[in-house]
Amino acid sequence: MKAMRLKPVADCRDDIARRLDAIETNGPLNAILGVNPDAVAQAERCHRASLRGTSFGPLHGLPIIIKDNIACAGMPVTLGCRGLASLHATADSLAVRRLREAGAIILARANMSEFAFDVRSRSSLGGDVRNPLAMGITAGGSSGGSAAAVAAGMADGALGTDTGGSIRIPAGYTGLVGLRPAHRREMLDGVAPLSLSKDTIGPMVHTVRDAALLHAIIHGIKPSPLPEMPLSGIRLGVVSALEGSDEIQRKVWHAALETLRRAGATIVPVTLPELDAVRRATCLSVYEFRLAIDAWLKGHAGAPAGLAAIFDSGQFLPEFSPFITLLLEAKTLKNPEWLAGRRFRRRLRQSLAEVLAANNLQGLLYPTVSQLPVSLEKMPPGCAPELAAISGLPAVTFPCGISSRGLPVGMEILSGERDESLLLSVALACETALHTGG
Repeated sequence: MKAMRLKPVADCRDDIARRLDAIETNGPLNAILGVNPDAVAQAERCHRASLRGTSFGPLHGLPIIIKDNIACAGMPVTLGCRGLASLHATADSLAVRRLREAGAIILARANMSEFAFDVRSRSSLGGDVRNPLAMGITAGGSSGGSAAAVAAGMADGALGTDTGGSIRIPAGYTGLVGLRPAHRREMLDGVAPLSLSKDTIGPMVHTVRDAALLHAIIHGIKPSPLPEMPLSGIRLGVVSALEGSDEIQRKVWHAALETLRRAGATIVPVTLPELDAVRRATCLSVYEFRLAIDAWLKGHAGAPAGLAAIFDSGQFLPEFSPFITLLLEAKTLKNPEWLAGRRFRRRLRQSLAEVLAANNLQGLLYPTVSQLPVSLEKMPPGCAPELAAISGLPAVTFPCGISSRGLPVGMEILSGERDESLLLSVALACETALHTGG
């Protein structure tokens, strides 16, 4: 079983110093847009409290890295965009406030795909986020900076956002655990929007237990030990249509499935009736982003007047110009396309529930992406991440093996229950089996 890493250390000052050194040493990864200037002072306060026998909470003195579309009071919040470089958050997001209340130190802001648009993290402020496991390969997106930072040892935990796979894809590329919680609008307080119908905020860490801890804290739930489940009582539906054609990844994937079988899991082949519709679906952000970002910008002093003003300034990645032009066409939200997308969300959620119930399954299982990355360019992930993104159901990815090219392969589980407890317990059972070889 993998040990938790998010545990208070003997001297958080030494830990923060080591993490800051890791940030400096790994500068070429382009994972970090800025460091919290108060981090060292906060570590000193935590250390003095420890000497008095006082703890600020379960994350006492632990560094956490935050994606730069999540507000941290007094720090910039730029979305990776040069046109927003002067913006500062005046208040913490809900998730960050709860991290601080649990004793965490917000160490740094992570680079990201500009505006969270892409499945590769490239921004006009920070450049390409490189994968710590292979510098010539992307760390994925849009939460690539968060993933690269954790994988490179700059912290043992980070927050990212996930609209269509933006936590799970980079977690998969870098060998991390990434949790996309169920969609909850209230959790988006203080988070710059991409699609209010699909946006989520979640942890990127090394173990399922660490994911459960951060998930509980940011949701205002008292942390408790994650219940252990034997794999012998678990039935998982495998969606072979999502395996993709990457033979290097498929070899690792099938070996992982065999390990789960040996450990007692029942693997059930399933088909998803709505899968072709998922492949064809247009992201709701096409209709929602312009209106949502304009409203968000109004809440920040000195911000551009709206997306159109950013576009006119030219202070963004030129490659996004055609996409922003398309987004600027959105004048109203409740158009026929948006309404159809909302109806499809409900239909997909119902269809997934029926498949899970008909086969008595505790989750659906598939590779996180359809193929492994090969360069710094965008790698189409396939439609697997959209199952959770469109339905609003929770999903978690974790590494299930290493390919012959030295890159990790991500295994994703989607739950039919909005409460993440079962999902995380099932993932822990799978992680344990894969870590011990069954």
